[in-house]
Amino acid sequence: MEENRPTAAERELGALIKAARGRAGLTLRALASEAGFRAFSRISEIENAKGKTPPSVDEVRRMLDALNVDDLDERERALGLAAQASEAPGQLNVGPAVINETLVQLIDHERAARRITMAGPLLIPGLLQTTDYARRIVGDSAEAEPRVALRAGRRDILTRRDPVELSALIDSEALIRPIVPPDQMVDQLRHILDMASLPNVTVQVVMSTTPGYHPMLSGQFELLEFVTAAPIVLVDHYDSSVFLRDPAQVDEFAKAAEYLRSEIAMSPEESSRLIAEIANGMEST
Repeated sequence: MEENRPTAAERELGALIKAARGRAGLTLRALASEAGFRAFSRISEIENAKGKTPPSVDEVRRMLDALNVDDLDERERALGLAAQASEAPGQLNVGPAVINETLVQLIDHERAARRITMAGPLLIPGLLQTTDYARRIVGDSAEAEPRVALRAGRRDILTRRDPVELSALIDSEALIRPIVPPDQMVDQLRHILDMASLPNVTVQVVMSTTPGYHPMLSGQFELLEFVTAAPIVLVDHYDSSVFLRDPAQVDEFAKAAEYLRSEIAMSPEESSRLIAEIANGMEST
């Protein structure tokens, strides 16, 4: 799936190699010579994740040796990213007719992320959605089922051995909007509470009655931060989504996310109490 490159693994690996080269004080030409590459342009392609083909494990091993990278954890991470770079697209090839390219890329980036911030002014953020909730949004046709399954599978990154950190910002209106029947909405709210109890998940509610303007009123976004690679942002629209990679644009979203967390949203403890109260109220009616 050439159209889904560069993958998150390629971006992360490129940043790692570039940082190691900087520490070693080698130019592109010097590293190419030391690592036995025919052209230094291949090093540049790998560092900037712009090659026609993903870097091989052998290429990465040769660069690590030339750069005298002896730290076992760093070597293991780099070689693991090299393996992922060529495998990730195929793992998500569920059905090109129904799985849009942006969703494939998003899942790839979410798997590689260190921290994700999701702002949901209208709907429950995707990584916290139950299957019933996601199905109502995506649709219940046979063609939509693979997309529902992929959405559900996205949640695994929160409970795996090395889980992603999630900061979810949810508008209070999204908690009471009847996207699904009341019993399923209660399940959705209980699911948010269960996820919020995980040490790597923080859920904060932004009250819809908050006076004045704040960044979440402009729409839904997802900020993905990585160990080494530069952060990116996904902005959602009704029938399309777009990734933002420009550092200045991404920085504005990062500032907005921090402002929402620290100045606008309720604390995680207050948020959990509110969500529980809403769920209890729905159950009693």
